[in-house]
Amino acid sequence: MQFRLSILMFLQFALPGAMLPLYSMRLKELGFTPMELAICCATHGVGALLAPLGAQLADRYFAAEKCVAVFSLLSSLFLIGLAYAESLYLVCILTLFFWLLTVPMMVLCSTICFIHLKDPERQFGIVRLSGTIGWMLPGWILLALISIFPNNNLEGQASEQFIIGSIFGFVVALYALTLPTTPPSPSKVDKFAPLGALKLLRGWPFATYCLCTLGVCITMPFTTQATPLLLEYLGIVQPWLSPTLTISQASEVISLFLLPMFLLRLGLRGSMLFGLICWTIALYVLSVGQPVGLVVPSLALNGLSVTCFLVTGQVYVNMQAKGDLKASAQSLLTFVQGIGLVLGHIMVGLLRSSSQNASNMREELVLAFQVAAVINGMLCLIFYCCFRPVFGKKSMIEVK
Repeated sequence: MQFRLSILMFLQFALPGAMLPLYSMRLKELGFTPMELAICCATHGVGALLAPLGAQLADRYFAAEKCVAVFSLLSSLFLIGLAYAESLYLVCILTLFFWLLTVPMMVLCSTICFIHLKDPERQFGIVRLSGTIGWMLPGWILLALISIFPNNNLEGQASEQFIIGSIFGFVVALYALTLPTTPPSPSKVDKFAPLGALKLLRGWPFATYCLCTLGVCITMPFTTQATPLLLEYLGIVQPWLSPTLTISQASEVISLFLLPMFLLRLGLRGSMLFGLICWTIALYVLSVGQPVGLVVPSLALNGLSVTCFLVTGQVYVNMQAKGDLKASAQSLLTFVQGIGLVLGHIMVGLLRSSSQNASNMREELVLAFQVAAVINGMLCLIFYCCFRPVFGKKSMIEVK
């Protein structure tokens, strides 16, 4: 079963992995202003804000795998539309609907894994690893096609990568229907599952984790929006742009493989704090913005932070949720992330707009990265002082 769930993760991560890395470059090519670009990117956060509705369907009314199939199918259609859309309003609307479907799909895939894995604390990291590989694949496929068939019409543009991602989405829709059923769990007590999940916030450690997750997700848009633009300024040509960005995912693959060791050696709290520190260092390097020999290797720190803070956080949230609220507990986390993404993307647009008098792209982006680095440095201090969870029994992620 672990192998089949790994395939699910691999396929579903290829869909957003084809879209997100080059999305800001696509909008720059279309001539969008920094604020227009930020508004379109902020739809990612809006999709996360509404993720609890998808979890409500899976927790209370429909089998999770059927929801995944429908969501991925429709997401693929909207991604194809994005490959050809050029007007601001059409791009914004298509992107919004893409994320409204893709984010709940990803939440439900994680929930399916947690439910069907025999030992999710130990096994989820390895399953999630295959998703990271799937995220990297579309960019490398496009680069391989350009290298193998140099005389074709492919130019390594974002629109071409979007088409490749949509193909994976169609495959997810078919594959999800072959999985063992994950039926809903109606409850007479908490009929609206997301409200039941909100009760978890009564615990101080859980509330602290949600606050820090909010802060991290405010700073993440600074890289998804600005890092591709910085790399292009530093001389990375577009066919190599997406593969270069996969340095983060390559680091994530390694760290996911080592996640059980991190948890055993550092404990849950120590692993998550380590992830926050790595993310802060990466942001400080990006705030310098040169040379390319320093900026590109720093992308590897992103993978460490995703694994040690966000993925480990998913395991922590799963441990705190009751059996019939697991999807909604994960979606509550996604909701918090959505608020951060919306705020972060808008902040990037405002900061870039205030730097329009900069002489080059690097100078325009430096202020944004500096603000993100300061925010994340404060999060490290808050997390260190306030996050001290207590578990009822000893486990591999016992607090240290």
